[in-house]
Amino acid sequence: MTVRYAVAFSIALPFVTQAQNPIIQGILDDVRIDSMMQWVGELSGEVATPIDGTSQVITSRHKNNAGNALSQTYLEQKLAQFGYTPVIQSFSTTGKNILVTKPGDGSTDEVVIICAHYDAMPGGILAAPAADDDGSGTCAVLEAARILADVDFVHPIIFALWDEEEQGKIGSLFYAGAMAANDALIRGVVNMDAIAYDGNGDTKARIHTRPVANSFEISDTVFAVREDYNIDLDLILTNPGATYSDHASFWTEGYGAVLVIEEFSADGNPHYHTPDDRIQYFDVPYYEKLAKLSIATVATLAIPVESGLVVGEEPVAGNALYAFPNPTADDASLWIEQRSMKRARIVLLDALGREVSVLHDGLLAAGKHGFTLPLAEQAPGGYVVHATVDGAPSQSVRVVRLPW
Repeated sequence: MTVRYAVAFSIALPFVTQAQNPIIQGILDDVRIDSMMQWVGELSGEVATPIDGTSQVITSRHKNNAGNALSQTYLEQKLAQFGYTPVIQSFSTTGKNILVTKPGDGSTDEVVIICAHYDAMPGGILAAPAADDDGSGTCAVLEAARILADVDFVHPIIFALWDEEEQGKIGSLFYAGAMAANDALIRGVVNMDAIAYDGNGDTKARIHTRPVANSFEISDTVFAVREDYNIDLDLILTNPGATYSDHASFWTEGYGAVLVIEEFSADGNPHYHTPDDRIQYFDVPYYEKLAKLSIATVATLAIPVESGLVVGEEPVAGNALYAFPNPTADDASLWIEQRSMKRARIVLLDALGREVSVLHDGLLAAGKHGFTLPLAEQAPGGYVVHATVDGAPSQSVRVVRLPW
């Protein structure tokens, strides 16, 4: 994470959410903070760890340090222990992303991504333990991979660990660009970058979002998970979100994404990008809560399957309904995904709740459908697309018509 500028704030608007899901509650119950702390200790050089059969100490994960390659091997080993086959995506002579994919139920290719960056600062001959930035997020991805390995989901889940984030999000930009070039479908991205420092103990953390694709719906899901599963965090929604971490690589390509991060603005880690970014400064219960929040959000977006049945078949968040570009001074595209043929009514409402356009009213086949939102002919301001589908909770997405 390289902070470059200040950010603005906004308040999350309410949305309809589903009740607590017993599968997701079980996932939360399985989170082991002792495992995550052990892995962060190994990744940040606090303790030696076996790598390729030899006891090694990772003193730095900076891109130009040999420890970067050591950490890559360490992370591959961990993921293989959980039953995955890691894929290395090389994007330069030194840069390597680490990716594993957990298949979905085969009904959709639209993926959910949980990610963090494993490279580190500072550079040079100094130690770069980078325990918080971003060993904390990296080891939360490992824990997500461990817990979710034996849980069935509708959507495939990609566990991604980026390299060379500190040089300008190079690894994630390469990946997101390749996904866009291949017209790959991404339901949502949850990026964790520095999630273990709470210097004043106020439990505040930030969720960064922007009006890109379904990012608002993903951030709504984060807040709903916090409420539904009683995760004791004081979340602050930041909109427009900062672009200093890997989630922004997906915004650049028009994909929905959010950043989960400690309260970096008012309570920043004073050891950030120094040789003292060590686990001794972690607020361990806070770290556990932010990891749980992120993992449960990804599980919600991926939609758990139980006994052959989809739990919560018609989700209220994610790519089920989204608009792009948003905001816009012209027409926008609306996308809705149906798991089965059902009657649907999709309308555009103004700020007073009046129908200004009916996009669809009738049967809608299974699959992904696109509609044109006629915003160019509307007055500047806020609008809501509202979709009602037989047998499912209603869904909505906020859209903004900008002045010419």
